[in-house]
Amino acid sequence: MDKTPTQHNCIIVPLFTGIWKKKNFTEETAKVSVIEQLREVIGTLRPTVAPSTHKNRVTAVNTLERFFQEEMPDREVVTAGSITADTIKAFERWSFDQNYKANYVAQNMSNLRKLIKEVRSDGGELFSLVKTSNCQTEKKAVSEETIKKIREAQLASARDILAKDIFLFCFFCMGMPLIDAAFLKKSQLKAGYITYFRHKTHRQVRVKIIPEIKEILDRLTDDESPYLLPILTSENHEEAMRQYYQFYQRYRRALGKISPQLGLEGKLTSYTPRHSWATIAFKKGIDINTISRALGHANTNITMTYIREIEDYQLTDANLVVCNAVQ
Repeated sequence: MDKTPTQHNCIIVPLFTGIWKKKNFTEETAKVSVIEQLREVIGTLRPTVAPSTHKNRVTAVNTLERFFQEEMPDREVVTAGSITADTIKAFERWSFDQNYKANYVAQNMSNLRKLIKEVRSDGGELFSLVKTSNCQTEKKAVSEETIKKIREAQLASARDILAKDIFLFCFFCMGMPLIDAAFLKKSQLKAGYITYFRHKTHRQVRVKIIPEIKEILDRLTDDESPYLLPILTSENHEEAMRQYYQFYQRYRRALGKISPQLGLEGKLTSYTPRHSWATIAFKKGIDINTISRALGHANTNITMTYIREIEDYQLTDANLVVCNAVQ
């Protein structure tokens, strides 16, 4: 795509003069480079996020800075207040011009949206013209038969056995995300339920302790640890996040080994229990609102991204029924 001067004229705009209800906003901060502000936010939030998230945020800001340097060379300072939705749209077009993959661009947009919301009260609105969620690149769910096969698997390695137990625990806990499972404490188990708040959405989810869950907990819970599962040891959040990320890498590799051992098509990932639970529940006739609540989603639109492939199969079946009716 040709880059003409007029194509990016929309991003040369005057300083934002609207009401900016931002934390610690002053006349001075209105003149500070947005890149400088975003890097300050990244540094402040670093102890609260996984190393991979921190790395992705740094990458997103570095990419935005390169865009400013190449497409806005005459601007000495690009402030947070001078950015518009058209600026972000131009950044998206520029990113595709660099031959970046769609999911890489969407990931950058998602990270920038979260960061800019920290420096502008209306920051989220700036991303209304761009895609901030990944495209579905591969099927993450597996069938009931595959879950049964995993349950019955006889594995030799202690690391693989632990990975299998954690995988099944997440599945039986209504598709609990790995990070939420890792941070579960014994104090969250009361009256036959595990109660937790989603790490991502902060929504409360309650899980009944069914026999399958109890069996895994009986096998894995350490009497000396405050945690339910043998993933973390530290109660310091920053250190616990570091331990979680290290476990995640071991867990991912172990699941990658289990797949070929069991002759499974495709690979198991940390997302497989969650997507599989949602998909199986949907196939069994569980309504979408119940599935959404079980997953701790903010709305059912998010839930539908998990099971859209099933929806497509249903549409195909429906079409066959109609077509056969008129034969």
